[in-house]
Amino acid sequence: MMWNMLVVEDESIVRVGLRYMLDWESCGIHWKAEASSGEEALNILDRESIHIMMTDIRMPGIDGLELSKRVRERAPHIQIIILSSYDTFSFVKEALRLGVADYLHKPTMDEYEIKATLRKVANKLEETIGNRPAQSAVDRDAYLLSLLDRYTFPMGGKLPDVTLLQSGYWLTVFRKRDDALPNSDADNLRFQSIRYLIEEYVARDWGGLVFHRSFREVIWIAPEIAKSGQIDKNKYLDKLRQKLLELLNLAVIHASSDTHLETEELPDAYLKALLRLPYNEQSDNLIVRHAKAYIDEHLLEDIGLAKVAEVLHVSPGYLSRIFQRDVGENFIDYITRNKIEYAQKLLRTTNRKVYDIAAEIGYSNPHYFSKLFKARTGVTPLEYRNQ
Repeated sequence: MMWNMLVVEDESIVRVGLRYMLDWESCGIHWKAEASSGEEALNILDRESIHIMMTDIRMPGIDGLELSKRVRERAPHIQIIILSSYDTFSFVKEALRLGVADYLHKPTMDEYEIKATLRKVANKLEETIGNRPAQSAVDRDAYLLSLLDRYTFPMGGKLPDVTLLQSGYWLTVFRKRDDALPNSDADNLRFQSIRYLIEEYVARDWGGLVFHRSFREVIWIAPEIAKSGQIDKNKYLDKLRQKLLELLNLAVIHASSDTHLETEELPDAYLKALLRLPYNEQSDNLIVRHAKAYIDEHLLEDIGLAKVAEVLHVSPGYLSRIFQRDVGENFIDYITRNKIEYAQKLLRTTNRKVYDIAAEIGYSNPHYFSKLFKARTGVTPLEYRNQ
């Protein structure tokens, strides 16, 4: 299907340059009309069928933001792309609040970036006008999160942005420095501001996918090569960290993986980034303390690594690694040891049958429990009671 586009730009030389910058028809876009002002654009919209509007932000009279607002009210199906020579956080917030699909930075935009933006808006049009059910942001994040852990990696899982695999990708994890499990709507809103700024900051210069895990981490999967060419990763991330501090007054910690080439390597990339995060009392150690507390409270229930990881909003693979590192034994061994110690207490202080004790701590097979007990203590449950 061919989508009709209206270009709104008060500088004719920019309109001409943009029109011949790429083969629009090959991108599924028909250059339907162009306007030199917001007023002219509104007149065109009244008489033409338009699917995409690309508009400059700064124009005499009705500027791009006001035009976008009016278009949103009159024709919400139209996908809006903003052209801007300005880089201000307040502008980005206002544009996205109005429902702008994407924005392009005029001084640096190139054919690759424009085509990527067109693919994005074309997909949105297919989802709405084409009657294809749109994937919600929650579903998108859930799918991307499933790619980060071998416990949840879907069969045939693929990155939705294939460009990430063309030259390789790397992954960065961001957390607030005062990292703790969120417990209020205010915490979640504050976290969303971090995700929002990171997503808008990297969209212009680098690209990739930005999503979050349970209002705790922001994850950025980035192509190896930035949109604007070779950029030093460490300097770029440090500049982003400073931007978060300046605009939101929030300090973050971050760490990145090495470069990977296959989707199946995402769990390794994610785990490597997590293990490179600065170690402090308020990050990894806190997760382990919460895990141990949960195990102690629910010891007699059917609990496992996946369940505890879900409660703490981390991946099972990550919880397993940091638990082994901080506690000195693996997750399952820790649970088993605590269950056996509880059984020893019952054997010493009660006359209950061995199979009753086994069932209480989660072992329906008393023979298996006895075998496990002896492997841990050197004696059978009855021998232990009779000592």
